[in-house]
Amino acid sequence: MSLISFIRLILRHKIILVIIPFIFGVLAILLTSNRILVFESDTMLFTGIGSGSSVEMDDKFNNQANNNAFDNLLNLVKSREIKEEVAIRLLAQHLLLDEPNKTYISAPAFNNLKKIVPDEIDSYIVKSKDSTQVTDKSGRLITTKLWSEEDYERTVQNLFTLMKSSNKNFVYSLLNFHHKFYSLEALSKVKAKRMFSSDLLKLSFESEDQGICHQTLKIYNKVIIKRHKDLMENESDKVVKYFEAKLQQSEAKLKQIEEELLKFNQANSFINYEEQSKAFANIKEDMESKYRNGLVQLAGSNASVKRLEEKLRVQELIQKKNSDVIDAKNKLGNLNYKIAMLESKSDYTDNSLQEIKKLKDEAQILEKEIKVSVGELYSFRNSVDGVPVDMVMPDWVNKTVELEDLKAKLDVIDTQNKELDKKFDNFAPAGANLKKIEREIGVSEQKYLEILKALNLAKLKFQDIQLKSNIKIIDKPYFPLQAIPSKRKIIVTVITLLSVFIVLAVIILMEFFDNTLKNDVVATKKLNIQSFGMLPKISISNKDFDGIVVQDRLMDFIMYNLNHYFNGKKNDEKPKIITVFSTSNDEGKSTIAGNIAKKLKKRGNKTLFLNHSNINKNEAVMHLNPWYYKLLGYQDPRVDYSHPFLESVQNYLGPKEYTTYSLKKSFEDMESYTDLEVDNPQVYERELDYIIIEFPNILTKGYPVELLKNTDLALMVCRSNRLWSKADDNILMNIKELIQPKLRFIINGVAFDEVESLLGELPKNRSKMRKKIKNIMRFQFNSTSKI
Repeated sequence: MSLISFIRLILRHKIILVIIPFIFGVLAILLTSNRILVFESDTMLFTGIGSGSSVEMDDKFNNQANNNAFDNLLNLVKSREIKEEVAIRLLAQHLLLDEPNKTYISAPAFNNLKKIVPDEIDSYIVKSKDSTQVTDKSGRLITTKLWSEEDYERTVQNLFTLMKSSNKNFVYSLLNFHHKFYSLEALSKVKAKRMFSSDLLKLSFESEDQGICHQTLKIYNKVIIKRHKDLMENESDKVVKYFEAKLQQSEAKLKQIEEELLKFNQANSFINYEEQSKAFANIKEDMESKYRNGLVQLAGSNASVKRLEEKLRVQELIQKKNSDVIDAKNKLGNLNYKIAMLESKSDYTDNSLQEIKKLKDEAQILEKEIKVSVGELYSFRNSVDGVPVDMVMPDWVNKTVELEDLKAKLDVIDTQNKELDKKFDNFAPAGANLKKIEREIGVSEQKYLEILKALNLAKLKFQDIQLKSNIKIIDKPYFPLQAIPSKRKIIVTVITLLSVFIVLAVIILMEFFDNTLKNDVVATKKLNIQSFGMLPKISISNKDFDGIVVQDRLMDFIMYNLNHYFNGKKNDEKPKIITVFSTSNDEGKSTIAGNIAKKLKKRGNKTLFLNHSNINKNEAVMHLNPWYYKLLGYQDPRVDYSHPFLESVQNYLGPKEYTTYSLKKSFEDMESYTDLEVDNPQVYERELDYIIIEFPNILTKGYPVELLKNTDLALMVCRSNRLWSKADDNILMNIKELIQPKLRFIINGVAFDEVESLLGELPKNRSKMRKKIKNIMRFQFNSTSKI
């Protein structure tokens, strides 16, 4: 659809595009005439979620966390519990009033409330004093409260208790039904909006009552601040209490394990297990080394004594003396053993030192006795081997003394090693148990420190949340004095424009889905045959055009096409047969065929028009007076029968040029025009140039196949405002199979605007401005320039 076509479409339906929106606009004005005054108030809160104070030094900006916090706050504002508390507190204020007070509620709203409040509600209202005066430090009166805070809070609690008691009480019904002030639905009109990306939250509310509008927002501020603070702090306080409890448990367990360590060290005489274990290992290693070295020395001394004793062969006296010496030697060994034991266990007291000295004196005396006895034993100066006795005996004595001394020391070392082994058997598992206890202490201590760290962080977070949950009121709710400007104009304008768009959309859709033949371009696509011309509908409303000139010009185009068609034919036989038919009635065949015959007659061609009927349909059509077409601005449907184009055929064709034929049962079998039974046979007596034969409606009457095959030109007349059906298409396909090259169509009754595609711009009285606008719509900016 071109822009010009769109403009023409709008102009064609211009009255509807004006009347229907006008009607809807008037309805909108009538429906909005009794408007209710609505008052609005708002308040601004600073949340401090993103840019508020924080005790955390490394607190970084987190956009997602801030958005989540704001979403939580907005959802809290819209929550049911908040609305319930606000509604009950608002109701409590009004129930505590004895008379209307515009600060809280207007007189009509107060009287309506008193009418619906049952008498039993009075038992829930607590009112001990009529009013309370509030003064400043200088004693100046600031305001007068109509109730005390204590009475107000007790009344609120009583109403809460009543609401939660059942779902059939007055308060519950008031909140959950459709009351315009106290219902949850009414409080849903409180709008919460974050101001861009800031920490500011704006609350606004609309109500029919000024005082209720103001007080609702005031109560909303208090409830939100309290609920948000409780919600945030309770959540963090639970975390702090949890870590405190865990810290006490961890501390008790740590003390218990430390007490076990203390008892274990006391039971095992541990001062420092690590140092003690190292010293014990060193002592045991030294004792074992000494014992091994002593065994080596003992073996050597024992071998030396045996070798010396073998060299000495003494007499029986010597043997006797020897036994005495041996006894003395044994006694000496016992004394040395005792001395060694005392020295190893000595605590260096006087008694121990005297005992050791006494034993050493006895040992010296015994050594002297042994030396004397030995001297007496070896009276001989030499040994059996010839060795001097004074040389062998001292060695034997020294070796014997050394041997006994070594034996005594080894016995002491062996005893000490056994005692060390016993201690070592207790020392090793004690170390493992000690490590286990120390490990438990380390784990408990680490757990204690982690819990302590978490507790400190939780307390820090708690303090931070306390700072951030402290919502502050920046702009307090104001008492609205003026009602919200009416949106009546906007509503009326929107409804009017919307109706314009809807009507225009319907018109465009109707045009888009219009499946009629419309004009020769559309008809050519649907019929798939060549066009021979088109003719407009001759209406009495076409006063702007010279219909006679236009119609005559269009007929000239049809005659040009006729001449062009027959000039292209080499067959010069006369007469040339032209058949005119249509698939349905009232297509305008007779009028078009008669005018073609009229044009041929003016050119001097001898023409005969054979029609199947002589009914003057112009006289049969009722002359309607459709005033509603005029009212809606559409074209008058009445036809201008005074137009020369619609003149009766008998008026411009003589008896020899026009006649009718009768339809018989053999009509479909006729092969030539001479087979037609005409009313005036004399029409065949002269030589003819053209014979125009009009067929009746071929869908109902049929058509002569052979006659149609022998025709020179077949013209199908189609009405522009008709739908082309499947039946029309089927019969047209049969005709195409017979005479496809000879078949043409004429579209009849098209709109005058469609004629411009053939004739160009129609002659019409137009202003210069209209011509310029039309050229602009066609994008023809230089169309007036001459060459």
